[in-house]
Amino acid sequence: MHRPSLKAAVSALLLLLSGAASAAAQANTGTANFSRYVALGDSLTAGYMSNSLVRDVQLNSFPALIWRQALGTATGFEQPLVSQPGIPPLLTLRGLLPTVITPKSNTPGNPLNLNLPRPYNNLGVVGADAQDVVATVTGGFHDLVLRGQGTQLQQALALRPTFATVWVGNNDVLGAVLAGRVIDDVTLTTVARFEPAFRQIVTSLNAAGARLAIGNIPDVASIPFVTTIPPVVVDPRTNLPVRIGGNLVPLVGVTPGQDFVLLSAAGLLGQGIGIPAALGGRGTPLPDEVVLSGAEVATIRARTAALNGIIQAAASQAGAAVMDLNTEFTEITQRGVTIGGVTYTTAFLTGGFFSYDGVHPTPFGYAFIANLFIDAINTQFGGEIPPVDLFPFMFGPEASAGFVPSTAASAQ
Repeated sequence: MHRPSLKAAVSALLLLLSGAASAAAQANTGTANFSRYVALGDSLTAGYMSNSLVRDVQLNSFPALIWRQALGTATGFEQPLVSQPGIPPLLTLRGLLPTVITPKSNTPGNPLNLNLPRPYNNLGVVGADAQDVVATVTGGFHDLVLRGQGTQLQQALALRPTFATVWVGNNDVLGAVLAGRVIDDVTLTTVARFEPAFRQIVTSLNAAGARLAIGNIPDVASIPFVTTIPPVVVDPRTNLPVRIGGNLVPLVGVTPGQDFVLLSAAGLLGQGIGIPAALGGRGTPLPDEVVLSGAEVATIRARTAALNGIIQAAASQAGAAVMDLNTEFTEITQRGVTIGGVTYTTAFLTGGFFSYDGVHPTPFGYAFIANLFIDAINTQFGGEIPPVDLFPFMFGPEASAGFVPSTAASAQ
């Protein structure tokens, strides 16, 4: 099965930065028919960013971008849009030394098109796992997206899709990361539970006549939520490690070189938890829920590989385009990607790829992901869909969506 390389994707994007391509008219989509396109998945499909679902970012979710590039118009692709400051309110950066990130408001935004008389094209539900796609109708963000009218899969089939993207499975492993604990079938989905649900999604859409593009599961243990906080004491005034006698000082209860301190530990560290008493801290260890052991990370990665094997097998049987996001994200984590002289990495706050929650991409990140999907779709189905022009997501208003308040979005 084809896996587009990061180098090939970047080359295509650079062409757009020079103005070589445009989505002003319907593109040659090959044997893929986008006339009725639906997207199934989780928060990454929904366009969630900085712990919020908000219109500014949703308008450039990766499925919405694929639609615009394929059909040359934004009209017709419906999403469960939310007004500023989003649901929940977007996180915003308040300070750097020390780093302070808080919600931009105490009052959430409002749904803007709950009365759409048909299912949304973007059915991605924040927090959904593979089983939710086939079985869950209500609860949490399901109420906003599904409106009690059936599961994601049922509503997708009701639209008689000609094309569908499926990117699900992230929450089947992410739960263990967010909880800081690996508990089979509680925080980490078992193979036995994941496989029938995922195969049902793919076979049902395929049987309905939809062509498919499927994304696999990135290494969630490499996201900024896991990698940002070092296992040693850091001076919050300088963000530099503290040294005593030239040696780094481990956090209490953490083994450097083995354990990973989660971003959720930041508040506890600010209270002195995990800081040795000799350095003014409480001298108490960080709790287990904000620390992942090396063994737990190894278990999460092994399960991710197993679930990705299921995804690959189901996609191959359905003749789907496959986007190997696990490999692509790993390459970005290890080497970054340079576009138009700007290097993007997965570093928290400074990398440009991940938002303030340390889990979800920025607008640039979503546009980059859209282009990876487009590359895979073109290769599998013989199309010539132009990649998204990244310039606005680097230097234009799209780049600040979700970071700088949008007057236009707030007024709607």
